[in-house]
Order: sequence, then C-alpha cells, then structure tokens
Amino acid sequence: MRILYGVQTTGHGHLVRSTPIIRELRARGHIVDVLLSGPAVDPLWPERIGPPLAVHPGLTFSAAGGRIRYWQTVREARPLRFLADTFRCRVRDYDLVVSDYEPVTAWAARLAGVRSIGIGHLYAFAWAQVPRARGNLVTRLVMDQFAPVTDPVGYHWDAFSAPLVPPGVAPEARAVVRGAIDPDLILVYLGFEPLDRILRLLRQFPQRRFHVYGRYPAPERHGHVEVRPASRDAFLAELATCSGVIANAGFTLASECLHLGVKLLVKPVHGQLEQESNCVALTRLGLGSVSRELRRAAVAGWLEQPAPPPQAYPDVTAAVIEWLAAGAVEPVPVLARRLWRGLANGTAVDSSARAA
Repeated sequence: MRILYGVQTTGHGHLVRSTPIIRELRARGHIVDVLLSGPAVDPLWPERIGPPLAVHPGLTFSAAGGRIRYWQTVREARPLRFLADTFRCRVRDYDLVVSDYEPVTAWAARLAGVRSIGIGHLYAFAWAQVPRARGNLVTRLVMDQFAPVTDPVGYHWDAFSAPLVPPGVAPEARAVVRGAIDPDLILVYLGFEPLDRILRLLRQFPQRRFHVYGRYPAPERHGHVEVRPASRDAFLAELATCSGVIANAGFTLASECLHLGVKLLVKPVHGQLEQESNCVALTRLGLGSVSRELRRAAVAGWLEQPAPPPQAYPDVTAAVIEWLAAGAVEPVPVLARRLWRGLANGTAVDSSARAA
C-alpha cells in the first residue's frame, strides 16, 4: 500500500506521535512518503523518520513572550508557496493520505476530492461536545480549517461522548518505568517562554532542583536551575524519577505525564486555542493544574500537591498502526469504543464509551 503521511513540525508533539507509526508501517512493507511542513526541525528527526521525505514551509504560527503573534504570523506566511506546494502534491498517487495536522497534504486531498485521514489531538475538536476555550472568530476558524480531513481520528483524555480515541503515547514513553522518585527534581519544558522569565520564577524556589529543557545552544547552570538543550532521550530518562513537570499546555507531553502519573502544571500559550482548550479539559477532568501566567503562588501551591495516579492508557499507537495497515476500513467510532474498553481498570472513562 502507498501512503502519503503529512506531519506538522510546530513543536515536537506531531513528530513524536507520527514517527513510530511511519517507521512501523514501513517495516511492514508499506511505501510511506512523508511530507513535513512548518518550522525547521532538529536534524535528528529526519534521521529517525528516514527517506523518502519532503520538507515544505507550509503554514505555522509565530509566538513570542508566551503568546501567539498574529500580525507576525501573517507577515511570515508564504501563501503563494503554500498554494503551489498544495497543487503539486500528487495525492491521487496514494492509497491513503494521512495528516497529523499538516495543511499541505490535507488541503491537497480536499481539493482533489480524495479521502484523507487526520490522526492527532487537534482532530478531536471536530466534535462540538469536546471542551474548547472560547477563543475568537480567527482562532476558531484556524483550528477548524488549518488541516481539514474527511476522517478525523482525534486523541483526547476522555471520550466526551464523541468518537475519540485515548492519547497515543509513543513507545519510548510507554517504556519509561517510574522507580525511585526524586522529590526535589522538577522538569521544565516551556519552549514558548523567554528563558529569563523562566529563571526569574524558578530562582524563588531554592529548595528544589529544576532542569529546564528547550532549544538552547548549550547547557547553563544557574545555582539550583540547570538549562539543557532539548533531548528527547534525556528528558524521558528523567521523567522516570522527577516529581513533576512544568510545561506549556501541549497535548503530547501532558499525555505522557498523565499516562505515567507525573504531577503536571501547564501554562498555555496565549492565543493558541488548542492549548487554552487543553487547560479547560485538564481542569474539568481534574487531571492537572493550570496557571495562565508564570506566577510564584501558582507554582508554590502546585509543588505541595501529591502526584496523581497513572492513567495507564492503552497502546493506541499500535492499534492505529494496525488500523492503517488494514486500509483504515474499520469505522472510527468502532475503533474508539474498542480502545476505551482496553483502558486500564480504575481509570475514568466517558460513560457513553463505557456503556457501548
């Protein structure tokens, strides 16, 4: 089977989720062409994905100071290049077109009238009953039309009476085993926040040790705060022993923390409707703490909270691989009910999914 797989490169979540699916489909003999679009990625990601792979500017958002900058986003957009890439994308040459919120493949399929499958958290918002921050007309339109597909497979932390599937925690995160916990170690991943603002906040808690990961050129030490260049392997190794994680409100890292039972404090990127909606869902489900600003009081209160029980999500990535390898013929609602049934005992499940 020939598959075209588009992956949005804003943040690391889309790459983390899509890479094991792509690699396993290829290992099973399927031909998978990958199209990446968005900001430039760490060179390790193309190596992990492997060829054939195409990279396009696509569309993305400009963020600074912890908020989306819409005018800067408009100035940096390259609409003519995006349209040219979309019309050149030969979606009719493939048996399946899959998008992890990647707009070139999604729009190429829509314009050609070809079936397209959307896999990822943002496709959960195709359903009105899923919690969503209010936003505004622009942010709602962008969320709904950025990478439209015919068959959305939306990941979320609850079914919310919709045909959603549990989070697709990547194999390397599922392999993490929480052992002896270091009560003083806190991991920080606030990629959209200025480092000086992060350091000002963390210096107020000298009784803890903070390891701050991000796109930094070299390690730095500021007393009890260590700044480290982004490393998926190093971060996961410390996720096994840390007592908590402070991060922006992206879905992938939050899901890994919930799966493992790691205490979580999130700060949304202002104007990013997905992250603000994630905060609404976390609060409604009682799964994590939310602070709209990096304030001492919010961190101090969170540090004293106990760790939550692990959510222990089923292996959704393996199920999605099987589903795609079989041609994605099983209806999405059937796939969703099957996966929620596989959730570990004791984990809250939406009542409609449990009764189905």
